[in-house]
Amino acid sequence: MLGNARTAMKFFVYGLIAGLLFAPRSGAESRKELVGWVTETVQDTVKTVTGGGSGSTSSSNGGDTQPMTDNA
Repeated sequence: MLGNARTAMKFFVYGLIAGLLFAPRSGAESRKELVGWVTETVQDTVKTVTGGGSGSTSSSNGGDTQPMTDNA
């Protein structure tokens, strides 16, 4: 069982690295989106664990629902 979990984690990390290396966005954009996703996930988790309010206070765009703007 532990061997299967280790193998799954190893291939997850390999896929993550490959995805970041061949990403269509710049590193700064990818980091900004990743930090936003992590922040939103942590806030949602804390709200769920602590039994927070019913409304969402997150200022995220909700994933890939809005087009990216080019700052160049």
